[in-house]
Amino acid sequence: RAFGKVVGISANLRDEVTGVGIEEGNGEFLQCPGDRVAITGDTLVLAPAWKVEAEEFRKEFDIVTRRLRALDELFSVGDIQKDVYEDLRKQHEDAINELKGKRKEIIDTLSQRTSTLNTQLRQLQTHLAGNKMLHASGEFDDMNYKAASDAIDSGLVRAMAEKKDVESIYSYLQKLDGTQAPPAAQQPQPISQVPQPTTTTTSPSRDPVLVLHVRET
Repeated sequence: RAFGKVVGISANLRDEVTGVGIEEGNGEFLQCPGDRVAITGDTLVLAPAWKVEAEEFRKEFDIVTRRLRALDELFSVGDIQKDVYEDLRKQHEDAINELKGKRKEIIDTLSQRTSTLNTQLRQLQTHLAGNKMLHASGEFDDMNYKAASDAIDSGLVRAMAEKKDVESIYSYLQKLDGTQAPPAAQQPQPISQVPQPTTTTTSPSRDPVLVLHVRET
C-alpha cells in the first residue's frame, strides 16, 4: 500500500542510505532508518521495524552458532591451543547471551503486533458485514458499496499476509527457547599404546647325540 511520499534522503560518505524522510499524507513527517528501506524500480519499499529486527537477529544467531561449532571442531582435533580456544569461546558465549535478550524483545514486539493485526482484521470484517447489510437493504448504492468493499478486501489481504509473516517468525524464535551455547569440546587425549604380547623364540630341537665308545682289541 502507498505509505507516503519521500521528501528527503540522507546518505553517508560511502553513498549508503542512512535515513529517509517521508510525508505520510496527513501532514505528518516520519524519519525512517536506511535499513528499513529497499528500492524496487522507481519505488521505495518500507519494511516493518519488527521484520528488520528479526532478520538481523536470525543472521547474528546463525553466524555465532556456526562459529561455535567450527571452534569446537578445531579444538577437538587439536588444531588450536586450549587458552586461545577458551578465550574465543567465551566471546561467542557472551554473544549468545546478548541474543537471548534481543530474542525476548522481538517476541514481545511480535505478540503486540499480532494483537494489533487481530483487532484490524476483526474491524475490517465487521465493516464488510455492515456494508453488505446496508447494500442489501438498499441504503448503500452499488458504486459506493463496490469501492468500499474493494478497499476492505485489500486491507484484509495485507493484514492476513503480515500476520502470516509475524506468526512464521514468532514460531522460529519460540523454537530457540532456552538458547545457549553448546557444551565445550573436550581436549583430545593421546592414544595409549596397546602392549604387544611377547613372543619367545624357541630353538629348533636337535636329535640326541649318539656317543660311541671304541675299545681296542
